[in-house]
Amino acid sequence: MAAEESGSKIVEALHELNVQTVVPLPQVGPFDFSITNAVIYLWVGAIVVFGLFFWAARRARKEPGRLQTLAEILIGFATGHLCGQLGEKGKKYYYFILTLFTFIMVTNLIGLIPKPIALKPYTPTANINVTFAFAICTFVLTQYLGIKHHRAGYLKEFMTPPGVPKALARPLNILFVPVELMGAVFKPLSLSVRLFANTIAGHLIILVMLGLLLEFSGLIVIPTFIFVVIMMAFEVFVAFIQAYIFSLLSTVYIETAIYGSH
Repeated sequence: MAAEESGSKIVEALHELNVQTVVPLPQVGPFDFSITNAVIYLWVGAIVVFGLFFWAARRARKEPGRLQTLAEILIGFATGHLCGQLGEKGKKYYYFILTLFTFIMVTNLIGLIPKPIALKPYTPTANINVTFAFAICTFVLTQYLGIKHHRAGYLKEFMTPPGVPKALARPLNILFVPVELMGAVFKPLSLSVRLFANTIAGHLIILVMLGLLLEFSGLIVIPTFIFVVIMMAFEVFVAFIQAYIFSLLSTVYIETAIYGSH
């Protein structure tokens, strides 16, 4: 019986990973347009990101306050560190990378803020559909930039590298083209899976330990509580690292599309 109760507490804690419908709407074919807690927390993340930069821009001063300082640090980090290798041709895409980095980090952190059950807590980046949508944005942009800057020559990126004799290049293209096409498709897939897997793994550990914390009493509570606090601090670091990796790889893909990989 105790084991069942313990399991129920853990299941109750893991309920935070479930997508819950908040406002049901009619379904059109296979598409469900109902507003879920995942959608709401994505809206919250978008409002926070927009509000941060909008407010900082509207209240810009020569002696910046805390909010303006934070915004300037993020802009400097994105344009200098993340996008430094894009050059003049990629300069206009700095703010895409900045938005991507900030939005992913904010949505990661939203899931770490303790919330009452009534608010239907959820971490958007713990949903593969959300992370895949982020990756699709990068994928579509890179394909567009490749065609824009190289026209038909962009197709050569999917063929054998320069320098290979024509006699070998033609038969090798039978192998190279499908492999390169698969690589182009798997790039966004790997981005989305990496972000999703790292986010959900950390949250699973925290929620399971919280379930144990709610169930048991005595000396076990102290080490469990300490572990949860350490994991929460670690997840804050992971939230930054995963946003950084996702944005940095997106920058690499954009750079490759603009300047070519061969």
